[in-house]
This record gives sequence, C-alpha cells and structure tokens, in this order.
Amino acid sequence: MKTILKSTLLLLCSVGLFTACSDDNDSNPTLGQPTTFVLNTPGYASMPVNLETSTELPFTWSSPDYGCPVEAEFQLEASINGSFTVSTAEAEENESLVPDYVALPATFTGGSGSMDAAKLAAAVNTMGNWGDDAPETVTLTVRASATTKGAATIYSNTVNIIVVPADEIAPAFPMYIYEIGNESGWGTAHALCSPNQDGIYKGFYYLDGEFKFKPNENDWNNDWENDGDGKIADNGGSNMPGVDAGFYLITVDLNEMTYSVTPITNISIIGGFNDWAGDVEMTYNVEGGYWECTTGEVSGEYKFRANHDWAINWGGTEDNLTQDGANLNSDGGTHTYKLYLSCENKHHVVIE
Repeated sequence: MKTILKSTLLLLCSVGLFTACSDDNDSNPTLGQPTTFVLNTPGYASMPVNLETSTELPFTWSSPDYGCPVEAEFQLEASINGSFTVSTAEAEENESLVPDYVALPATFTGGSGSMDAAKLAAAVNTMGNWGDDAPETVTLTVRASATTKGAATIYSNTVNIIVVPADEIAPAFPMYIYEIGNESGWGTAHALCSPNQDGIYKGFYYLDGEFKFKPNENDWNNDWENDGDGKIADNGGSNMPGVDAGFYLITVDLNEMTYSVTPITNISIIGGFNDWAGDVEMTYNVEGGYWECTTGEVSGEYKFRANHDWAINWGGTEDNLTQDGANLNSDGGTHTYKLYLSCENKHHVVIE
C-alpha cells in the first residue's frame, strides 16, 4: 500500500513539474530567427496575366518557423529584373535612383494575400519606363517579406510570373474611402477624398471615440483596422484608438497604410472687410453637422479658414468650396453662414 501511495505521489509531482515547465515556456517563449520561408508558385505562373483586365494576383506561403506561435506581417514585392535593389518608393523620393522593384502596400497576417493588379501595373510601367514601346510580356520576380516584433525581417524564396503590361492604367486608388465610428453610432459612413486618386485621402469630420476606415460606403468588406502607431491594415483587428470629442482633419495614406487626425480648433471667416487681418469666429453645430455664425461684418471678398492659418482655407463657389479656391463675394448685410465641411467636391456653404 505504501508503495502504491509513493508511486502515486511521484506521478502527481511529475505531472506538476511538467505543467510548470509548460506554463513557463508558454509565458517566456524563446523567439527564433528563421532565415527564410516558402512562397508557393501560383498555378497561373506559366500563363501571362493581363494587368489591364485583371483585378488581383493571389499568392500563398508557409509561415516562418520562429520556434513558438507568433503573428507575422507579410508583404509582397515584385522586381522587374530580380535584383530588389531600389524600390519605387525610394526612387520617388530620390529622382536620381532607378527603381527595379515595388513593395505593394497591402499587408497580410495569414498564409495568403494578393497583389492589386492596378497598383502592380503602374509600378511595372514605372520600372520599365517604356513609354509607348512596352513589350508584349514581362517576367516579374516575386518574393514575400515577413516581419514580427523581436525578429529581423526575412524574405521568402522567389517565384517568377509573366504579366502583360497595361496600356491604359486605371487609377490605382478610388476617389473616395470612408470613415465610420462612434460619433454616429457606427451608422454613417463619412467620405474621404483623394482628388488625384493618388492614395492620399482627406476629410473634415466630428469624431468622438473609436472609428475605422473602409473602402465601400455601404458594406464592411475589406475594411481597415488599427495596426499600431498610426498604421492601418485589413487584419480583422481593433478599432482606431478613441479620440476626444471634437472636429478633426482626417488623413489616410493608402500608399503607406497610415492615418492621422489633426484637431481643428476653430473655423472662421476672413476677408477684405477687415483687410484680411482678422477672423469672424464660427461655432460648430454638432446636431446639424455644420459650422455657423450670424454676422453683418462680411462684405465684399472673403474666404473660410481653419485654426487662424492659411494652411487650410476654402474658397471657390458657395456650392463647391475647395482648398485654396478663389475668393468668395458677399453683398453685405446680416446673414447666417452655415459651412458644411466634409471633403473635396463636397464642401459647401448655405447663406441665409
């Protein structure tokens, strides 16, 4: 009986020791440093992909072996000559450089992702610099990068694909994306505009708490979540960190997958009636969604501006106010000005 009891106690102690070690490894994992991982050759690799008529080019890969479960962020890159020496982003900042690869802006956290065909087409034409003499097909060398906290960025093997360059490249970015958040009970999508369709979006809205961005006004498909430190990604993660209730300039850069919010502390009217040297202050009407003031001071030429500065100002016509637009004109008299700010192509003022 004593022997059985001792054996039982020994077994329990062993289980406890094993559990403790397992718990210790789970809470203090050792992060390895792999040197590569596998990018799979896509099934279409031997068939030319027409970038003008395609929407995306899908890829799959295996997860790097970090020695413990970690979440890595993956990005796809394509080179016109296999060198991966100068990126299109670097060449854009330094015109003396000639780009030979592009790092597509989208990031992924799973084992698959796609290259946007329009963005790739634009990059291929930039790298090739062919003008009207583009070749019928181009062989691209593709690789994936993997990044995780505490380890160096690593790259996969390369695979080759064949593409047909696009003669007429559609804009790489849509005209509008949308913000939605707590300020509207997650019920209203607010448009942000990229007038040049270059991936830089801006909008002026009242925010109160957390929010997100999404590409489509009426659905949540491919929406963007918080990726930390002013970054966004389609990662199924959390909302953007909450901000204090107030009016903001919202900027999103889909090239870099970043965003920022800049407080707009005041909006005012300035013009020839005060020698362009003073401001008639406006007040934000949260319920109505506009800036307003009633004044008899405004007469002749005038404009609207933000934060008592000319960096952000609006002019043009009453039904289409634009950044740095022409001066507006008032016939004088007492009027109520209701300024509706949202984004380019949508700003307007109602004068009563």
